[in-house]
Amino acid sequence: MSDPFAPVYLLHGWAANHHVFDPLHHTMPAAIRAAWHTPDLPGHGAAAFHGHFDLAATADALAAEIHAPAHVVGWSLGGLVALYLAARHPEKVQTLCLCASFAKFQAAADYPEGLSQPALAKMLALFGQDYHKYLRQFIELQLLYVPQRRERLAEVMPQLTQYGAPVALAAALDALSEADARPLLAQIHCPVLLVYGDKDSITPPRMGAYLHRHLHHSRLEIIHQAAHAPFLSHPAEFSALLTQFWHTHP
Repeated sequence: MSDPFAPVYLLHGWAANHHVFDPLHHTMPAAIRAAWHTPDLPGHGAAAFHGHFDLAATADALAAEIHAPAHVVGWSLGGLVALYLAARHPEKVQTLCLCASFAKFQAAADYPEGLSQPALAKMLALFGQDYHKYLRQFIELQLLYVPQRRERLAEVMPQLTQYGAPVALAAALDALSEADARPLLAQIHCPVLLVYGDKDSITPPRMGAYLHRHLHHSRLEIIHQAAHAPFLSHPAEFSALLTQFWHTHP
C-alpha cells in the first residue's frame, strides 16, 4: 500500500457500537491499525443523541472530522451513512466498502431486492426488554457457522454491551426503514468493495447485487458460511479482502 497511513473509518450498524469491529482490528497490519477510526453513530455507544437520527447530517458531521481522503467501511446502517458520505463529500472518500448494507431496506414495486416483511421492529421490542440477552442471541446467530463462535462471542460481548441499549434505537430504525439512497448511487465514483454473507437473511446478497449493478467501479464478494456480520464471523477473510482492495486502490 503506497500510503499506509491513509485514514480508515469504520461505521457500525444499528443497535451496535464501534466495539463490534474489535476482532477485525486484531487481524490488520500495524500500519492500518495506526490509521484506524471507529466513531459511534449518534445515540449508539457513547455518542450523543439529540432526538432525531438524520442520515445526511450524520454523514456531514463525519465529513467534518475527516481531514484526508479516507478508506470508509460501512456495515448495514453504517453502510447507508457511508453512501451519503461518499455522495455528499466525494473528496473525503478514497475508497468505499459496504458490508451487508443496502441502498433501500424495504421492498417496493420497483425494488424487489428489498425485504417485504422486515423483522427489525420485533428486534427493537426485544432489545427494549433485555438488550444484553437479545443482542447476545443476535450475535450468536451471526456466528452460527463459525467453529470459534464461543471464543469470538466472549471476546466481543463485554465491550459491545457496556453502554447498555442505544438511546437512538427507535429513531435510527425509523431512518433506516424510510431511507432510499438509490438516487445517490450515480453520484459515487470512487472504487467500491461490496461484501456479503451467503447466509445473511437480514441483508441478503441480492441487495449487494443491486448495488453492484448501479455503482461505478464496484466489486462484489460473497463470503461462504457468513451471515449479517462477515467481518465478525470471518475476520481474517474479510481483512484479506480489504487489504487487497486498498492495495489495488491506494
